[in-house]
Amino acid sequence: MASAYRKCSYSIWKGAPETIQGRLTDLPPSYIETYKKYTRQGSRVLALAFKSLPDMTVSEARSLDRDFVESGLTFAGFAVFNCPIRADSATILSELKNSSHDLAMITGDQALTACYVASQVHIVSRPALILSPSKNGRGYEWISPDETEIIPYSEKEVEALSETHDLCIGGDCIEMLQQTSAALRVIPYVKVFARVAPKQKELIMTTFKTVGRITLMCVDGTNDVGALKQAHIGVALLNAVPPTEDKASSSETSKDENTKSGKSKKSKAASEAASRPISQNGEGSSTGHTAGKHHQVAVEMQRQKLKKLMDEMNEEGDGRAAPIVKLGDASMASPFTAKHTSVAPTTDIICQGRSTLVTTLQMFKILGLNCLATAYVLSVMYLDGVKLGDVQATISGVFTAAFFLFISHARPLPTLSTARPHPNIFCLYVFLSLMGQFAIHLLFLMSSVKEVEKYMPDECIEPDSDFHPNLMNTVSYMVSMMLQVATFAVNYMGRPFNQSISENKPFLYALIASVGFFTIITSDLFRDLNDWLKLVPLPWGLRDKLLIWASLMFLSCYSWEKFLRWAFPGRVPEWKKRQRVVAANSDKKHV
Repeated sequence: MASAYRKCSYSIWKGAPETIQGRLTDLPPSYIETYKKYTRQGSRVLALAFKSLPDMTVSEARSLDRDFVESGLTFAGFAVFNCPIRADSATILSELKNSSHDLAMITGDQALTACYVASQVHIVSRPALILSPSKNGRGYEWISPDETEIIPYSEKEVEALSETHDLCIGGDCIEMLQQTSAALRVIPYVKVFARVAPKQKELIMTTFKTVGRITLMCVDGTNDVGALKQAHIGVALLNAVPPTEDKASSSETSKDENTKSGKSKKSKAASEAASRPISQNGEGSSTGHTAGKHHQVAVEMQRQKLKKLMDEMNEEGDGRAAPIVKLGDASMASPFTAKHTSVAPTTDIICQGRSTLVTTLQMFKILGLNCLATAYVLSVMYLDGVKLGDVQATISGVFTAAFFLFISHARPLPTLSTARPHPNIFCLYVFLSLMGQFAIHLLFLMSSVKEVEKYMPDECIEPDSDFHPNLMNTVSYMVSMMLQVATFAVNYMGRPFNQSISENKPFLYALIASVGFFTIITSDLFRDLNDWLKLVPLPWGLRDKLLIWASLMFLSCYSWEKFLRWAFPGRVPEWKKRQRVVAANSDKKHV
């Protein structure tokens, strides 16, 4: 029976609502209001449309002009997708923001959707403004998401506007900024970038670098590689969901069962092969046929495994399997790769980086103070005949090595602090800290030597003579070791970046042991120990003075260091001043 329906072809389209809008023959009255309603709620909206075409072959359809196919469309509806935000994203981004970091979002989503999501994860915390073309077609204007606030656009007022609002611009506005040479004046103050192309992402990152901002970028797609290479720190996120403990245990159980069943099958097959009789008449032919059959089976199994592996690599999967790095993934160009889609690794990188910077800084300070004190001992005090015995030098070296080892044992704190560490060694804080502490140490050394001279005024010590125990050597050794312990204790930088001394148990125990050791040898409680260390007994008056001076020296160094940390805190880089200079220089070049 002949069909009563006429055969025809359809051109089916999907895309951004604002793009499809200009290609429709009949725009529904509530078209704009409807898609904006859902985008303001954070949903992703696609407009669906079609066009009826006469019946034609595939070759005829390919020869059609694209403008003809894409115009005169009939609206079919909206596809609304609700993409929930990861549970930990808001917490992690809030921690980053509270630790004096600026956050920005670069996305291909619609501006209203991007602003809603940014507000949910604490990127946007003030009233948002979106840069859009004016309705009258003349220039641009800032419009709030609910369209209740409209402010005319002026590139000179962007900095002032960013103090009261969080700004959002789209990819079409970035093109306008490039054409008017206003990118350096606007892009550094924007919090949300929507409908952005890959090249524009790269432009955003290069602009941030130009104005002196240090950038860390998280990406999950291949089209972000260009921008990722421009960032100072890049983190690629693989599409995998962390397995739960139950699933992990069940998978391990299933693996054990499979292994056991495989072993039982192999043992069963082996026993059957051993018990099967062999015919003597056809021994050669049956053996050759069996070997060839086994070879074909092995080749076929290898082929099936390879095909299965290729299929797994080409499929997206459900996200719960082990992440497979594919060719073209952003991880190929990223210095850091996270196993899952969570942005939690960003805080880990910053915590570890701050800890490393602080540890390096305190190491250089401790080495500097030890070198200055040693230089004084080996130069000025050497002329007075001050020397150290072999056992004394060995004990001193063991304590120094233990202190350096246990300082590096300190772990970074799991939470970020608003305080910033000093970015380099050559700064006023480090210079004043070294000079102030060395002055206190030098005063302690000189006072101790002068005091010793009162008890041995007539003894003449030759600088080049061999070591022999005397009061001068004993006091010098005790004072130098007290200075060493005080240097490590005062310059240890714990919270808010690393564990404090009380939390770093090995370092705490080493400090307690060293303080107890030097208290024992100073008070001469065990005479045999002091004889082994080649230390002579101290007069009571000198002993008391040494202990009091050591306590005052430690308190003075500690107070000086605390004052400098308060007076010279680590500061957030002043990128706005550099931005103004760079923008002014750019204007001069264009003039």
